[in-house]
Amino acid sequence: MYYRRKALLALLQEINAPVSRTDFQKLMFLVCMAQKKPAYDFVPYKFGCFSFQLEADKKTLTKYQLLEDSDAWEGSSGDEYIYKLTEEDQTVIKQVLAKYGKLSGKKLIRQVYVEYPYYAINSQILDQLLNEKERMAVENSRPKPKSAKLFTIGYEGKTLERYLCELLANDIKLLCDVRKNPMSMKYGFNKSQLKNATNALGIAYVHLPQLGIDSSARKGLETDAEFQKLFSTYKKRTLPAQKDAVLEITRLVKRYRRVALTCFEAHHEDCHRNCITEVIDDMGSFRHRIVHI
Repeated sequence: MYYRRKALLALLQEINAPVSRTDFQKLMFLVCMAQKKPAYDFVPYKFGCFSFQLEADKKTLTKYQLLEDSDAWEGSSGDEYIYKLTEEDQTVIKQVLAKYGKLSGKKLIRQVYVEYPYYAINSQILDQLLNEKERMAVENSRPKPKSAKLFTIGYEGKTLERYLCELLANDIKLLCDVRKNPMSMKYGFNKSQLKNATNALGIAYVHLPQLGIDSSARKGLETDAEFQKLFSTYKKRTLPAQKDAVLEITRLVKRYRRVALTCFEAHHEDCHRNCITEVIDDMGSFRHRIVHI
C-alpha cells in the first residue's frame, strides 16, 4: 500500500469518528504541512486547501473496504495504521489532533485560512469567515497579474496538485495541451481530469492534438542523438504543415496573455513543446518572452 494511504488511514483511525469531507481535507492538510515529506499536496480550492489525490484515494480505499462507503470519511476496523508510519509522522498526527482536533466546520476552515492564507485565494466563503485584516493577508498571497508571456510546463515527477500550484503561481490563464493523445497512467493528467481540475481553478484548457507526436515515433529511441533527430524532423515536417495551429497559440497569448504549453517531459529540451516555442520565437511578430517552468 502507498505510504500516503497509510497516513490517511492512520489519521482517520486516530480521529476515531466519522469526519466530513471538508474537515478531513483540512486535517490532512495540517498533517502534511507539518511533515518533512508531505503525504499529499494541496491546491487553493472552493473551500480552501484541497487534494484531488486524497479524494481519489478515498474511492480506492472504499473499493477495498478499508473505508466506509459514505459521504463522510469513516474507517473500517482493521490494522492500526499509525504504527505503519515513521515515528516522526506518528508524532505529527497526534500533535495536529491535539491542537486542531476539537475544531470542525467553519471554525476549522477559518483557522486554516488564517494560518495559510494562500490556500484561501479561491475560497467561496472567505467573506463569511475572515475580518478585513485577515482578508487582506489572503489578497496579498494571491499571485499578481503579470505581463503577457508564453510558458511551457511538463508534469513528469509532479503530483497534479503541485503542477496546478505552479500554474497558479505563474498566473497562467490558459493551459494548452500539445500531446497527440492526452492519456496518462499518472493520476490527474488524462484530458478530462486535467481539464476539470484547471477549469475548477479558473484556468481555461484547450487541446491541440495536431501539434503532438505519435507515440509510435518515440518507440525505441534511447540516445540524445535519436531524440534530436526526431525533433529535427518534427520541426521540418510537422510544424510547417500545422502552421495554423502554431499561429493559434500566438492568438491565444494575445487573448489570454498568460498561456502555458504542456506535455509530459520535465525538461523542455527533451520535449517537442520546445520545438514549438523555438518556431514561435523565430516569428518576427511574436514579441513576448518565453519561459520554461
